[in-house]
Amino acid sequence: MQTLKLRLNRRCCRTGFTLVELLVVISIILIASTVLFTAGSANKGASLRSSQGIVASIIKGARAQAVLKNAETRIIIYNELTADADKYRRYFGVVYWGADSNGVMGWLAANKGTLLPEGIYFDPDLSKDFNLTSKMNLDYPRTKVGNNTNPTTGGGGEEYFYYAFENNGVLGTTFNNNWLALRAGVLKPNGESFELDFTNPEDEYLRTALILRRAGSTTVVNDPELVTN
Repeated sequence: MQTLKLRLNRRCCRTGFTLVELLVVISIILIASTVLFTAGSANKGASLRSSQGIVASIIKGARAQAVLKNAETRIIIYNELTADADKYRRYFGVVYWGADSNGVMGWLAANKGTLLPEGIYFDPDLSKDFNLTSKMNLDYPRTKVGNNTNPTTGGGGEEYFYYAFENNGVLGTTFNNNWLALRAGVLKPNGESFELDFTNPEDEYLRTALILRRAGSTTVVNDPELVTN
């Protein structure tokens, strides 16, 4: 009888230890699932990670385009609320200065543009060392120059922020290292227009940045505490 009790006690101990292990594993999984982007919906966290990869690819492509075309190249970010609010600060493109098939010099589209996942926006205010006056007006995308004939301001119809690269792929001469910040937000109606709202507490830490370095490299910033004004 004593031997039987001893065996039962050992089984109970083994069962209890297994349950503890299970609880520990579950806790680790729950913690790990929130390490990268805490305090926010899982969907927006995934969208932010995806947007980070998209923009990194756009930066790499713009630098390569500058070298390939031996021309100034710009990453452009749509900044019109009234014309097409859905693209506001979510639509990224690349243009370069060159001649179209008619020999007219101006800004030409290097791609058709990319829309970031819903709920993720470029935030110029969190983009350290970015010149907020770096804006141009373009008709985009175009394979013909059209109105895009001004080398500085564009000359087209819709407003874009831009990051400029020289023909060797480094940041433009008036730029130092520039941050490009992305964050989760909501576009809300405001009278006859819209406004971006970043005040949702659940989205507070859903922000990231890419540092466009003067020499040509790009550094990703995943710590939301560093992506601040």
